Amino acid sequence: MPITDEELIAAAAQALNPRQLADGSWVADVGAALEAVDGQIFTGASIGGYLAVCAEQSAFTQLVSTTSPRIRRVVAVWRDPADGVLHVLPPCGRCREFMRVLDQANLDAQVILGPDHTRSLAELLPLPGWHAEAVERSRG
Repeated sequence: MPITDEELIAAAAQALNPRQLADGSWVADVGAALEAVDGQIFTGASIGGYLAVCAEQSAFTQLVSTTSPRIRRVVAVWRDPADGVLHVLPPCGRCREFMRVLDQANLDAQVILGPDHTRSLAELLPLPGWHAEAVERSRG
């Protein structure tokens, strides 16, 4: 039986383990969960600093080592340390492109943007794929 969006958000929250490194960057302050097309759930946490690894990418490393890189849903979360409120975060542009490149079928995956708010990855990626317009005419 498939899990709900709320349960996937809770799985992402379980990946949170925030702590600050000596250089001031954060580790595990963003958590992600994704559902593979076969129903398996994978989670990951962010690694900050100048060599950043996003939480979504961390979850994808588990996914691709276990099954296909195709996903059904994905969500990332962050808990505000000031008030403890959990927030759903949209994937950054790099993660959106990362998901598309791993499998074009991921354009149909649902990205959870809030408790009652989802969009397909394609809707969050304008002009997915190669787009090039000629600036000059053919010189032939």
